[in-house]
Amino acid sequence: MPELYSDALSRGPDRKLYNYKSDGQWKSISYQEAYDMFSILGFGLLSLGLEGMDKVGILSENRPEWCLFDWTCAHFGFPSVPIYQTSIPKQIEYIINDSECKLLVVSNQEQLKKVISLKERIKSLEYVILLEETKREEEWIISYSDFIEMGKKAKENSKLTMDDHVKKIKANDLWSIIYTSGTSGDPKGVLLTHFNAAANVQQTQAHTMFKANKRWLSFLPLSHSFERTTSLFSLWVGAEIYFAESIAKVAENLKEVKPHHMTTVPRLLEKIYSTIIEQVLAGPAAKQEIFNWAQRVGHKAANKYLIYNKTPIGPLAIKYSLAKRLVFNKISAIFGGEFIRCISGGAPLAPEIGEFFLMAGICVQEGYGLTEMSPVTHANLEKHLKFGTVGKAIPDLKTKIAEDGEILLNGPNRFSGYHKNPEETAEAIDKDGWFHTGDIGFVDEDGFLKITDRKKNIIITAGGKNIAPAGVEQEICASKYIEQAIVIGDRQKYLVAIVVPSLEIIQKWGKKQNPALEFENYQEVALSKDVEKLIRDELDKKQEGLARYEQIKYFFIAPQAFTIETGELTASMKVKRNEIIDKYRLEIEELYNN
Repeated sequence: MPELYSDALSRGPDRKLYNYKSDGQWKSISYQEAYDMFSILGFGLLSLGLEGMDKVGILSENRPEWCLFDWTCAHFGFPSVPIYQTSIPKQIEYIINDSECKLLVVSNQEQLKKVISLKERIKSLEYVILLEETKREEEWIISYSDFIEMGKKAKENSKLTMDDHVKKIKANDLWSIIYTSGTSGDPKGVLLTHFNAAANVQQTQAHTMFKANKRWLSFLPLSHSFERTTSLFSLWVGAEIYFAESIAKVAENLKEVKPHHMTTVPRLLEKIYSTIIEQVLAGPAAKQEIFNWAQRVGHKAANKYLIYNKTPIGPLAIKYSLAKRLVFNKISAIFGGEFIRCISGGAPLAPEIGEFFLMAGICVQEGYGLTEMSPVTHANLEKHLKFGTVGKAIPDLKTKIAEDGEILLNGPNRFSGYHKNPEETAEAIDKDGWFHTGDIGFVDEDGFLKITDRKKNIIITAGGKNIAPAGVEQEICASKYIEQAIVIGDRQKYLVAIVVPSLEIIQKWGKKQNPALEFENYQEVALSKDVEKLIRDELDKKQEGLARYEQIKYFFIAPQAFTIETGELTASMKVKRNEIIDKYRLEIEELYNN
């Protein structure tokens, strides 16, 4: 990994690298300034007694210091351990104890309070570096400014340079332990080497071919392997990385930064899409007609030319140009006006949404990956998009479909195993080196991978029908009124569902319907008979294209939204299906007693 950074540095040390907002102004750190900080921070870590393969945890939202410490660890041979800023104390305690972190970097007082509450139960932890400039009296808590001074002194007094430490690092040395926020049981620590990470950076870029000197907006958590690897490969390509102030300010930051690229999850695109459609439907009939005409033109242009990254020609070109001026350029403006393309992952992207943004000149490349694969394995190509698939395999990656439909993977980016967990490692990696993903899918005639569901989620009905709940859930959640849905029906005569309505959209709907339907909170939404009827109508509409045995017969609205704190979501916001089904077992039984 240090060689990777050195290569990027050699192609322009004075270029902007990390950009962040401070006191209302965007400020930047150059490639050279970042590199100089690695040396200071690294000697600071050594001055605190870190040695060998001591682990350094990072518990922070996205900011330059997150990346500075991560790269510092890579240059000095200390494996880094990312921790989601949304993690609750119990999760933090498990990760620090399991990885035996000696030092933890925390961003602010909120995160520090979590750690202080655990101090007696995390024996390996000796020091915390607090990035927020607040003086602390405890010796084990060091302010960032004090730590920098310690690093400068240690560097001056050392007989060795950072290069001396870099030379000791081998390709197969441990680079990082990333804890997968498992949907059942404790998270597993994925062991990734320098070679795994560096290989995946180069594989990803060889596949996606992003250009240098482009602006990237970073808003997904860096603690997630998807965003972290994006920050690494975009850096290697020569990007300017802008850190969004928060999720809530992404829309505002898009307009300020005018990024060319970003990685995203379908939910953000779905929300933008829903908002646009809602505004159109609320507008005059004439505007709706123009919008519908533009969509028809855009559909033809997308499927004949745009999915192959080609420009429409002939009469269609004239119509499409007009459609862009009247409709699609306004959509592009939401992203800042200069946006080109993004990679979407983490969940399935509805084909109609991918096509919708492509009409607006925004290429959404849906991809696939797993933390165990560093993480990127597949992505759609800019020169050939196939909506509804996760694209083709990246270079040097082998894909195999097992007899039961499970996707098996192997390549230089495959992890070496799970930390302190030989049993799980042996179960995940077979004797021939194939990683068993647990996902079900197939490779089509063009070499594009299609994911159908998780292996353990497949429902076999009492009538012997095999159903992938993810497909049904995707159809249901295409409704703007439905945030999440869990489909149930294994060994049963029919399917039922637990539904979480979209609070904000339902509130707008209620206000528009009737002043008496002004919902104050989620609980009022969950208890409303009007909302129940709305959801029933939406289910009927969204399931029209499903086979009868795939359709939901009964449902109930979850009495509370799914959250990390209440145990229904992982730290990376994935739904814990089994926990939810257990939690609402009585309500589910009632649906089957109808």
